[in-house]
Amino acid sequence: MTADAQFATLDQIDGSRGPSQFSSTKPLISPVSGLANDYLNLFNELVMMLEQLPHMPELIDDLLAWRPVTYKEYFERSQLAGRHSALAAYERVSPDFKRRFEAYVAELDTIAVASVAAVRLQYRSGAPQNLDRLAGTCARAGEKMRAILLRASRLVNYARLSDD
Repeated sequence: MTADAQFATLDQIDGSRGPSQFSSTKPLISPVSGLANDYLNLFNELVMMLEQLPHMPELIDDLLAWRPVTYKEYFERSQLAGRHSALAAYERVSPDFKRRFEAYVAELDTIAVASVAAVRLQYRSGAPQNLDRLAGTCARAGEKMRAILLRASRLVNYARLSDD
């Protein structure tokens, strides 16, 4: 079965239309892992906000509003066309594989929440007094999250269980 046929089958399970040959939209679910990479965009967006905040202080409200969301919550709230397929596929992911993925998500959540809290402290009295300190906080958080996001992406996109 081709990847397109797998995605079409998964989409048809939830009653939505499968991708047509003329469709420009890409399927959400990786045929290798059964997970959707779109979920990791939550963390990628946070990394971008953290890294840009020292130069774009107008991002502070969005950054401070960030909250962890589980994979299931993300797709339950999503308006993406393949959201039902993503949820159905997630239920079929092996427990060991899901545990590994969720361990990466827990690491990301921990760093993200701590990073947002550290930034919040620096803004507690208005604009931060020490912009170098803010830039350092944001850069370190971004670096830590990018390293974990790389491993999580490998897992989602290639089903690689090793960290190399």
